[in-house]
Amino acid sequence: MKKQYLILFLSIFSFLQVAAQRETSNWYFGYGAGIQFNDNGSVTALTDGKLNTLEGCTSISDASGNLLAYTDGITVYNKNHQIVQNGNGLWGDPSSTQSAIIVPKPEDPNIYYIFTVDTSVVEGDPDFGLNYSVLDISQNGGNGAITEKNKKLLNDSSEKIAGVIKDCFEQSIWVITLASEAGAVGFFNTYHCYEVSAAGINTNAVKNTFPDLLISDPRGYLKLSSDGTKMVSANAYDGLFVYDFDPKTGILSNQLQLTIPSSNAIPYGVEFSTEGHYLYVHTFNDEEISNASLIQYDLFASNISTSAVVIDERAAYRGALQMAENGKIYRTTPKNYFEGTAYLSVINNPSVKGLAANYVHNAVSLNGKTAMQGLPPFIQSFFNKIDLIKNSDGSTSTTLTICEKESFILEVDEYSGARYEWEKDGIPLINPNNYYLEVSSASLEDAGKYKLKITLADPKECPIIGESTIVINPVPIIENLQIIQCDIDEDSTTDGITSLNLEQAYLLKNYPEDYTFSFFESTTAITNNQAILNPIGYRNTTPFHQIIYYTATNEFGCSSEGTLEITVQATTINTNNESPFYTCQSNLDTAEIVGVFDLEQIRQNSYPAINATFYTSLVDASLEQNEISGDYTTPSINLYVRLEKDNECQGVESIALIVNAAPSFTFPEEHYVCTDGEYLDLVAPSGYDSYEWKNTTNNSEVVIGESPTITISEPGNYKLTLGYDYSTLRETLICTNSVDFTVYPSNRAQIENIIIKDISDNNTIEILVSGDGDYEYSLDGIDYQSNSNFSNLEPGFATVYVQDKKGCGITEDEISIIGYPKFFSPNGDGTNDYWQLLGVNEIYQADSEISIFDRFGTLITRIMPESKGWNGTTNGINVPASDYWFKVNLEDGRVFTGHFALKR
Repeated sequence: MKKQYLILFLSIFSFLQVAAQRETSNWYFGYGAGIQFNDNGSVTALTDGKLNTLEGCTSISDASGNLLAYTDGITVYNKNHQIVQNGNGLWGDPSSTQSAIIVPKPEDPNIYYIFTVDTSVVEGDPDFGLNYSVLDISQNGGNGAITEKNKKLLNDSSEKIAGVIKDCFEQSIWVITLASEAGAVGFFNTYHCYEVSAAGINTNAVKNTFPDLLISDPRGYLKLSSDGTKMVSANAYDGLFVYDFDPKTGILSNQLQLTIPSSNAIPYGVEFSTEGHYLYVHTFNDEEISNASLIQYDLFASNISTSAVVIDERAAYRGALQMAENGKIYRTTPKNYFEGTAYLSVINNPSVKGLAANYVHNAVSLNGKTAMQGLPPFIQSFFNKIDLIKNSDGSTSTTLTICEKESFILEVDEYSGARYEWEKDGIPLINPNNYYLEVSSASLEDAGKYKLKITLADPKECPIIGESTIVINPVPIIENLQIIQCDIDEDSTTDGITSLNLEQAYLLKNYPEDYTFSFFESTTAITNNQAILNPIGYRNTTPFHQIIYYTATNEFGCSSEGTLEITVQATTINTNNESPFYTCQSNLDTAEIVGVFDLEQIRQNSYPAINATFYTSLVDASLEQNEISGDYTTPSINLYVRLEKDNECQGVESIALIVNAAPSFTFPEEHYVCTDGEYLDLVAPSGYDSYEWKNTTNNSEVVIGESPTITISEPGNYKLTLGYDYSTLRETLICTNSVDFTVYPSNRAQIENIIIKDISDNNTIEILVSGDGDYEYSLDGIDYQSNSNFSNLEPGFATVYVQDKKGCGITEDEISIIGYPKFFSPNGDGTNDYWQLLGVNEIYQADSEISIFDRFGTLITRIMPESKGWNGTTNGINVPASDYWFKVNLEDGRVFTGHFALKR
């Protein structure tokens, strides 16, 4: 198998690097977010944090990776997520970029210095500059206490702070910030380096002043490379600068401003790769809809600025970059100043150039908690662990993942007189090869974290530390497989050559779902990765018996090999004794006749002792593809039944499924019965074998008849069912079809009132009726209308007709419409010889009084409704032609007047 090589590069490590192991294992940041780094390099989200910070935060763990404390620069929490005694009111700020860093006091395991950098967020918010407080973790029963608080170092400073080991002999630590030369308000041009030693903090800083550096923007991260030789300062709107740093003296030199090859030109988060070869910068544009870039610089290039590669670009706000103990760099990508995300992104191989660094966006879920703009800074020397894995292109990585049974080698240069001390997961290893460790055919137990400490012969040289994490994934656990197949080709069922579904060999073996299988005709084909391209439909090349090969690959990409034995049996296709099977047509609304067959019932009745599966073709039955089951809807068809036992083909049978037609007929959905007349007689369509009438009113079904005709006396819901009888060998099958219909009530109308508006130029009537029917109206008994209103009627007498549209009868009523003639001519010619009120007689308005006056108001005569009327005389003498007036007092109480003309 291919061997993987891990080269342990050489580097001088400080005392803390040799002694420290897991101080950076626990991170707390953002809104309740946190992550923990495991021994194998993986990450676990933490949700027990108490921070709610937009930017600044820091944390510290012990050498075994146990949480000790964390803070946002104002409040300090202990390992139990409780505020430590006196742990409120530190002079940091959650809106300060780095806000705080926790530094262990050399040679004292209980004392930690918390350096804080303040900022002013709004007018009136004081900026307390650079301060430190002392945390004693042994106090308060081991829960910790702040024993000194807010000790002033600088009155004003930027929002950035960083730390790195001085050297492995003096055991001191540099803590660095950017401020003005005097540490007062003004342009930032000086890096103040404070030495923390076993004696405490030397408040006389080493000052590195750059007269041409005029920084007014305090925002952005400050970081050192893990070996302490380089420093980078991101100053937001004032640019990005890199320096050389001498950790022995605290002196910075070779200031260089880098250009940013992106419209997102404001630098914020920064980080070095483990060995310091590459610098990564998070930049943004600070617009209303912000965009951000992730840029890589090659610090070994002759022109660092032109070496820039944009690794990622997307909609995001300013974010942090932070190296982790697993050698990967993590990134926050908030949406804006106040809105973060529930993920961290990661650069998996930061020591690799360009896009091969393998940036993955939103790679780590925070389990619902929120990352904002900041991540916790640490003493960068904690990460001074050179990458151990040498890739084929010469780059390095931190972790090697292999499969079980593969080999790997850990190797360093051989030093004369050196002592090599190996360990795995903290347990010493005996390795006679000293400078290299080879593991062949690795087992799962060989996975873990390997470390090598090289003590050189020269005592003036610091120890060399190598470390690598080996992840070993299991290979699939498999067995040799077999397929016993029936020769059921359509061409020949006896030649031992047939089509097979190779995947059926493993489907019933309960292998994990993530296993992927490939099949090969020879071991050489496996070596050359020449897999069978059609495992479903593969035709064996050797009759009756053949051996092929397969590989199973799991989710980790690890594979195992096995054999697959193919046996083909000559087969005769018989018809099942109980075939055919019948059913009735189910789709009564389409031309095609289809029905539903219960294949599970057929399986249980006809194949109770064997595994039977149903297919529509021999090809599908051979390949076990497109199986049909359950309630199967189909026209009449022949099916093939594959018979198996223990996944071995026992034979193939055919069965016929026959669909018998059901009646297709129409019948009106609405009928009417006259509740005051004759009953309803209905006749069903003819030509069927069975008839059934049901009353379905009130959600019940009561049979009321079984003949083609029925008499219905009551309104309600009904159903007519017609059927065909089909005789089979086993039974008589009746196929039916039903129609639901409703019988509605109807009857003659009852005239309740007739509203008459007369004695006008437009006489009208409105007929008001009651009843169950649908009615129409007429004044002549011939022409009917649906509207019950009539207008423009002549005065006099009329007959009103109301007819039921469903034929239940006509109701009549006489009416009178009051009016009068506008003139009369009493000349004895038999036409208009009398003037009389219209619409009155001895029956209608019989007690009405009609008085006639001349134009001077003199009463001429009175006439009664039953009389012919006035003949134009008074006392037997003709009155002259003129206009005459009348007054009518109707029997119903109405009074009206008018006038008319008498013509001679």
